[in-house]
Amino acid sequence: MIIPKKEEIRQRREAMGLTKCGLSKKAGLSTSALYRIESGESGYVHPIRARAIATVLGCELEEIFTVR
Repeated sequence: MIIPKKEEIRQRREAMGLTKCGLSKKAGLSTSALYRIESGESGYVHPIRARAIATVLGCELEEIFTVR
């Protein structure tokens, strides 16, 4: 199970100057999917989506998600 560290994702996104829309487009996700991840509405994230977000943010998966 991959659980988002929502505050860490938001901080990294903002530090890169990306909006939710910008990050979602670069990661190949819908804006609503990213909103659910950052807001905590998504309790866990599919590994492919998690990896795409980490790649765009230039970090390791474990830095922005808890992997159980």
